[in-house]
Amino acid sequence: MKMLAKLSLFMLPLVIIAQNNPDKTFVESVVLETSPENAWSAITDFSNFNSWDSNVVAVKCPEELKNNQVCQMISNTGELIEVELVDRVENEFYIIRYKLSSGNFFIKRSIENTDNVTITETAWFTGISKKTFEKYKGEDYASFMKNRMQSFKVYLEEDYGK
Repeated sequence: MKMLAKLSLFMLPLVIIAQNNPDKTFVESVVLETSPENAWSAITDFSNFNSWDSNVVAVKCPEELKNNQVCQMISNTGELIEVELVDRVENEFYIIRYKLSSGNFFIKRSIENTDNVTITETAWFTGISKKTFEKYKGEDYASFMKNRMQSFKVYLEEDYGK
């Protein structure tokens, strides 16, 4: 019993450090040539995610979005994934979460309106190792995310609302 307690005291800091590992967070931003209202409208138009996110075939959400709302997403692999809208502040940001084996994956999309309209996507995972995350999302998620944000920029500036 004492050995288990000692082992727990040794392992607990490692688990905490692993959860705060910077390799578990990805951030990408793009500057947009549009109004903040138009950017917010496009980034919350879940029915058109497949126009700019190559992982998405379709998303079904209730018309009125609210915190703790669950939506269904069909991935490009045909998998049906439940996605929860865990937090949302109108015209500022939203955070979605979906579960991976023994962990969670979060994506926060936020809009800033300083000199230019900028959208930032921050993605992170908890409760799983980097290796497990890569099994689900690939080894170069940062590049994928960069391409997705560029696709969103092109979609918004060339196609959205036309």
